[in-house]
Amino acid sequence: MRVRLLASAAILTAVGGGFLACNDSSTAPTSTTYVATLSGANEKPNPVTTPATGTATYTLTGNTLTYTITVTGLTSNTTMSHIHVGSSAVAGPIVVPYTVYAIQNGLVTTGSIDLTNPVASGANTISGDSLKVLLNNGNAYTNVHTSNFPAGEIRGQIIKQ
Repeated sequence: MRVRLLASAAILTAVGGGFLACNDSSTAPTSTTYVATLSGANEKPNPVTTPATGTATYTLTGNTLTYTITVTGLTSNTTMSHIHVGSSAVAGPIVVPYTVYAIQNGLVTTGSIDLTNPVASGANTISGDSLKVLLNNGNAYTNVHTSNFPAGEIRGQIIKQ
């Protein structure tokens, strides 16, 4: 009887382990983080002399891109902020507009974008997949515009971490 009980326990352990190994475990989508370090020296075509700095942090999880942009030392209130297409050497078109708070220090904007739908800014429309490619290749940047610098006071290339 004892031998049969031990044999049964061994079989159950082996079979149970097999079930665990075959179990279809659902995993959460992986997240990718991107960061842009914002400064006036990064503005193109003309760098801006300003004490302002900032950080734009993006997290891509599945088809949702969340973002937070913070600044310090702007010379006037923010008027706009966007993601633009372009390398660090050029001024490119806007592809993702944000609603911003009119501030000089602190949180400019925060939110999320559903990338299952195209993202539009005026005449420019980009698919979520195309935006992901731009972010992964470093071909997009964040720009913060102010009353004193309508073309942009601080800017930073969005870099995959």
